[in-house]
Amino acid sequence: MAMQMAMLLFLVVILTFGGFFLAAMGTFLLLEHKDEHTLSTIAVTPVGAGGYIRFKMAYIYLMSVLSNIVVLLGTKVLAGEHYSIGGVSLFDNLSLAHIISYALISALFAPTLALLQAAFAKNKVEGFAFIKGTGIVALLPALLVLQTFHGAKQYLLGVFPNFWPTKAVMLKLFPIPASANLSYPLYLIIGGIYSLLILIAAYRFFLQKTQY
Repeated sequence: MAMQMAMLLFLVVILTFGGFFLAAMGTFLLLEHKDEHTLSTIAVTPVGAGGYIRFKMAYIYLMSVLSNIVVLLGTKVLAGEHYSIGGVSLFDNLSLAHIISYALISALFAPTLALLQAAFAKNKVEGFAFIKGTGIVALLPALLVLQTFHGAKQYLLGVFPNFWPTKAVMLKLFPIPASANLSYPLYLIIGGIYSLLILIAAYRFFLQKTQY
């Protein structure tokens, strides 16, 4: 059991921190525009400041999708046999469709976090401080490895958008029966809707807080 928890914790850390690093990159990108006041110039172009921000966040999202697929698929193909219990690989239940669907939903966390951090931070120094603090948020789904959060209490973590896709993929890697568990698609559907709502709110909040 201890080995299972250690392997699961390692996988969760790998999955969550990929998006976190891309969110940090997006944060510094947005803060650079705030520091140099370049959004005022972009605002008068046909694209507008809002269109430019949407383009940049779409880029962060696509990079996050790609990184999630590379990490999961690469681990499954190259090192899947090393993540096994009783001779059975943990990745046997994780198909390419599962990997892609997980990546599409999980990647929504990166632009959301980037927008929120850039909205609250006044400059790059504050942005770096926010990034260090929100690293804890990125790791919160790791609490799912604890027995306490295997039942209904898992939904206490549902306020964090990265909980839903992380729980979905954990359900495939470690299919431990529990009456409180939802199905893989339902975790992703709820997570996708919730993440999109927060992303839209974060985008509007960033534009409201940014002076250009």
